[in-house]
Amino acid sequence: MAGECRRDRADEDGQYHAAVRLRALIPLALVVALAVGACGGTEPTRFDETGAPFTFSYPPELQKVFADTGREVKGQDPLYRVALGADETNVVVAATYDVGKDTAKIKPAKLAVAVERAARSLAKAMNADVPKRSDGTLGVMKAAIFEFQAPKRGLTTRVFYAFQGQTQYFLRCQWDEAGANVIPAACDEVAETFRPATSG
Repeated sequence: MAGECRRDRADEDGQYHAAVRLRALIPLALVVALAVGACGGTEPTRFDETGAPFTFSYPPELQKVFADTGREVKGQDPLYRVALGADETNVVVAATYDVGKDTAKIKPAKLAVAVERAARSLAKAMNADVPKRSDGTLGVMKAAIFEFQAPKRGLTTRVFYAFQGQTQYFLRCQWDEAGANVIPAACDEVAETFRPATSG
């Protein structure tokens, strides 16, 4: 009887077994999709544009910001600049500047003084506290890192100064309370993955 029952079902509806298999697979597909999402399905985005002097990875929630997000170096335009952010205030800005001479030939103490002055000038322009310096890296390059607060504007700013050849590589991360959960981590990711672009 059982065998006849199976034959009758197959004979009456040839799609019976296929439908059962499909219903069994749908929950499995949903479980796999949910598992992929839970494991961080959002991969970092790579900034690697033609003609850009550097590359880096950044979180996909950041977008290009085309509005004026402030200047990094007083009285000097960047050779290249890109701003990524959650909005016009919460941004990560990467730029390069022409130093005009090979920085390897500049005395480290003199370069350190110039960087300190630049950081203090930037902080002053933002009505911020005196910046605190630490030594770190911007990708594979040694970097001077400064962080300061602008209490009246509710902003925190972290800047990186690194040098290679005649080029100053600059990274500025800025955030307020609304961006505190996004920009500091994005800043760390950009700084860790930052690389000067290879020529050719």
